[in-house]
Amino acid sequence: MIRTQAVLHVISDKQRHRLPLLDAMLLSALGGADIIQIREKKAPARETYLFCRELQNACESHGLSPSLIVNDRIDIAMAANAQGVHLAQKSLPVDVTLQLRHTGHWDGIIGCSVHSFDEAIQAYESGIDYVTFGHIYASESHRGLPPRGIHELARIVSALPIPVVAIGGIDITNIQSVLSTGCSGVAVIGAILDQDDPKAATTKLKEQIMRSIVQPKVPFSRKREIGM
Repeated sequence: MIRTQAVLHVISDKQRHRLPLLDAMLLSALGGADIIQIREKKAPARETYLFCRELQNACESHGLSPSLIVNDRIDIAMAANAQGVHLAQKSLPVDVTLQLRHTGHWDGIIGCSVHSFDEAIQAYESGIDYVTFGHIYASESHRGLPPRGIHELARIVSALPIPVVAIGGIDITNIQSVLSTGCSGVAVIGAILDQDDPKAATTKLKEQIMRSIVQPKVPFSRKREIGM
């Protein structure tokens, strides 16, 4: 039996990085990040596209090939030949995005964020490939809002036959509890970008993932199977 492991997503944030953002994202790739998500909600399309291409080139020059996911902008994901797009609340509807994938000669994965059990079920029924759920713990990105918690994460993981990625306040101290739910991966910002050494921080998180005795219920894959 082949053992599978949860994946580590690192999400960009122009407001939360100690090193230049490109350097920090590259260092996270060098540390073992499986997926890098470029989330620049206010940047012009050209700027985000060029950042994606620069990061891709930097990774390739180091012999790295983390999957690149672009937040919100499927046009940029397609133009940069990224491996996926992550839909936000104000993004194009899922059915439209799926149609663009079908007709646009692009075969990327399509994910979205959910914040409740009902939203997770709705996302699955819409045809989405994966969801991120959170925030699991108190988070700088959601100050003042109560966390959703481990039990709700486990409930969603149990209910959905597609990958569920946990996000929000996850770090070296609590990642094992998150992985114990059988989630498909964890997504982080501050646990890596807020650190002086993003590469070392990424490596430590990856080591914790390797040590987990709980395999993901659904391995994170490129695209859901037809008819799922």
